[in-house]
Amino acid sequence: MFLSDLHVGDGKEKDDFEQDYYFEKLLKDFSDNSNISLFIVGDVFEFVESKLTLEIDLSNYEKAIKSIPENIIDEYEKNHPFVFSALRKIGKNGKIYYIVGNHDYYLLKNKKLSERLLEKIPNLYIKPYYYDERLKLLVIHGNQFDPVNRFSVNSNTGELVPPLGEYIVKYMMKNFDSKIDLPKQIVKDYDNVRPTLDLFDWFNVISKKYDLGIDLLKFWIDEFLNMMKTSEAKKWMKVNYPFWSKFSKVFLNDFGGIKFGEFIIRMVMHFRTLKKTDYLSKKAKKILSEKLDLGKYMVGYDFQNDIGKVDGIVMGHIHKHNFKVFTASNSPKFYINCGSWKPVVEKIKGRVFHKKNELFYAVLNVGKDIEIITSTVNMLKSREVIF
Repeated sequence: MFLSDLHVGDGKEKDDFEQDYYFEKLLKDFSDNSNISLFIVGDVFEFVESKLTLEIDLSNYEKAIKSIPENIIDEYEKNHPFVFSALRKIGKNGKIYYIVGNHDYYLLKNKKLSERLLEKIPNLYIKPYYYDERLKLLVIHGNQFDPVNRFSVNSNTGELVPPLGEYIVKYMMKNFDSKIDLPKQIVKDYDNVRPTLDLFDWFNVISKKYDLGIDLLKFWIDEFLNMMKTSEAKKWMKVNYPFWSKFSKVFLNDFGGIKFGEFIIRMVMHFRTLKKTDYLSKKAKKILSEKLDLGKYMVGYDFQNDIGKVDGIVMGHIHKHNFKVFTASNSPKFYINCGSWKPVVEKIKGRVFHKKNELFYAVLNVGKDIEIITSTVNMLKSREVIF
């Protein structure tokens, strides 16, 4: 059984996981099966947007991760006890493989955190990725193929450089979220607008609805541009795009006001906009066709070069579920994306936005043949339609 991107939080402002009942109910149907293997394909617990990790020093990333106390796990359990009880029930009879993503990467590098989680949930295995040689199945979160959310290494110092996406989240939490006077639910929602470029319209709708008296879009753009001028963002740019970093002073000056700022951000967020189309399916097809060097993308994920032929691949990360069958090397191959259990805020008509949840999971029944079953529970609440 496969699911991903729950983003179970610490109970603070950015925690918008509200599916505890459905999660427990779903896993209960499988918990008595001793042959069950549950794969949670990354970003299950939300560390990046946790108030408890907000002030870590991203300039010394690996040391900062190791300094996070293990009691953060206790906070997740206190606020989401049904999630933990459901996982314990599965773990008593079956196995749970926790494939680490970018929002829960700390579990891979902080032994105290991982050990505390292992104490609470039996038969739990925390892995950077999973490969089954018999089934020729690869399970990987997918952020490794996302330019904004993959890790990199400073070739001069050998230090691990965190994704720009993590720095964006933490900077905006401190410099935007905490400075706007809006209902808590609205502050949660702006992270979930898809596609990302619709965020510009969403801010305009919210500003009018709540009569804020400020230009919310301009405020957000100003802070985003300030973030791109920081030493951390410049270091990321220099490591990942050394050629373009030379032009950062030109692109990040204040000339032209909000329109110029909006233009820059539209370019910067181009990569994130790809979440609308499932760019991971293209990467999956290359992996299935043996046309992609995985080692090139596995920076920070303890790659052992132990992945052979791949006939099936399961990912998450993009919050858009998908199931495709390809023909490669004259044989059928499959790609599954597990989507997300986080809410998605979408524009449905003009400037009308609605929030919905699509609770997706996939099951592979392995016998003589592999039977693949996918299912989605769609949830839309009328009170969460914003005009």
